Amino acid sequence: MIGNLGHLSIIIAFVGISAAIFAYFQENQASLEKDKKSWQMVARICFSLHSLAVLSAIGILFAILFDHHYEYDYAWQHAANDLPVYYIISCFWEGQEGSFLIWAFWNVLIGIFLIRSCKKWEPKTMLVFSAVQFFLVSMVLGIHISDGIKIGNSPFMLLKDVSDSEIFKSNPNFIPQDGTGLNPLLQNIWMVIHPPVIFLGFALSSVPFCLAMAALWQKRPQDFIYKSSPWILASVGVLGIGIVMGAYWAYETLNFGDTGIGIR
Repeated sequence: MIGNLGHLSIIIAFVGISAAIFAYFQENQASLEKDKKSWQMVARICFSLHSLAVLSAIGILFAILFDHHYEYDYAWQHAANDLPVYYIISCFWEGQEGSFLIWAFWNVLIGIFLIRSCKKWEPKTMLVFSAVQFFLVSMVLGIHISDGIKIGNSPFMLLKDVSDSEIFKSNPNFIPQDGTGLNPLLQNIWMVIHPPVIFLGFALSSVPFCLAMAALWQKRPQDFIYKSSPWILASVGVLGIGIVMGAYWAYETLNFGDTGIGIR
């Protein structure tokens, strides 16, 4: 049941952001001011629904990891009984699906801020921004269209549905008592801090792109620098901090200092 709720949340998030794209497009196409406001309200409601669904999916995946639901492939691959709480947290973004979700989470927060701050730039900026979010959510959709064609990989897949192990043929309801666990090289405090910072930097860096598209659309390219400068500085600053974290983490984990190859 918990996995079904998680998958449903992803589907609602996908539908919500698709509807937001459509509503923002209609707002940009509308000529009457009352129509623009109506479509803007619809777009904001759809983005809010999308945001709640993303937060719900993240909360459910954390619950699956913390409660050791090893019947789910994502929990079995990344979590283990003996991992402390902070490593269980880092299990969330060890896999590709969790990484896309944490990226989508930062985009949700940034999107809410853009809606409140963009003012007249909102329709065009949020249309492009919502398209970026649409791509991210599609990566965790996990819907089979036909044989061999699938959109994204869901983190809520049951282990028995993705595993070729013989045990599931004799006992379809088999649940492992323990998971594979976090890669030993990743069992470091920096694994808890570094990935979220990097994905925040990725999310921030998409805003200048969206503002650039909005400026070109409005034929006001000169306004791009003024609008995007704070976002560029923020994204460069956060990514720079993330790179320094990653460099120190690699130096510490790989013991470069003991081999004589490290930085002097």
